[in-house]
Formats: sequence, C-alpha cells, structure tokens
Amino acid sequence: MPTPKNDVLIWLKYARNDLGTAEREMNAYRNPRLRPYEIILHHCHQCAEKSLKAFLLCRTGKHPFHHDLGDLLLECEKVDNRFKNQRMENHCLWLNTFWNVKYPDFTLSLDGVIASRGVNSAKRIYDFVSDILGHGKVYYK
Repeated sequence: MPTPKNDVLIWLKYARNDLGTAEREMNAYRNPRLRPYEIILHHCHQCAEKSLKAFLLCRTGKHPFHHDLGDLLLECEKVDNRFKNQRMENHCLWLNTFWNVKYPDFTLSLDGVIASRGVNSAKRIYDFVSDILGHGKVYYK
C-alpha cells in the first residue's frame, strides 16, 4: 500500500500528465480550427483539480470528491494562507468555467486564445502547488 507521500506524488504526476496532454493537443495541429479545444480545456481543469487535491491530500491526509476549483481553493486556503491570493483565485475561477466542457451540450464558443489561457492557468496552479509541496516549479517559465 502506498504511503501518503507516494499518493501525493501520484496525484501530481496525473496533474502533470493532464497538463502535458493539453499542451500536446495545442501543438499537434497547424490549423487552429482542427484543435480539440474542449479536450484541451478539460485537461487544464483536470490538472488544476488534481494539483489542489494533491495539496489537500498532503496536508490533511484526504481529498474532497467534488470538482469545483473555487471550493477546492477555499479548502486549501483554510490549510495554508499562501492560497489566499488573487492570482490563484482568478486562475481557479476562470478554469472552473470549463468543468463541463467535455460534454456535447457545453455552449461557450472556444478558440485558441481561450485554450492558451487555460493552459497558462493550469501551469500556474500546478507550479504553485508543486512549489509549496517542495517539488519546485516544473512548467512555469
């Protein structure tokens, strides 16, 4: 059975994999109209969600079973004041707009600008959590 530290590393690995998938899909198509923006943004949301849950698992020994990034951020703020910052809130609340992008009835129009912003927000959240947990910034440049 994995130790809690290993569990945290697994959550961070899955978050990093979601971010990598979003980046690969952004770069895989020369024609922007062919990019699967809904898949890219779904993986961005997943990266952020898993990053925040990795933090909560590390600090509390458990993680919530919901997907709302705003609520997850509030839970992180209760554990660590560093999460009480406007940038993190902006990234989380903006990405939270796309929690249901994976479903066909999602109605917002998506494009490369929105997807790029999603990848950037996912990177920022992942790096923020990873840095707090002592794993350093992996993606942010």
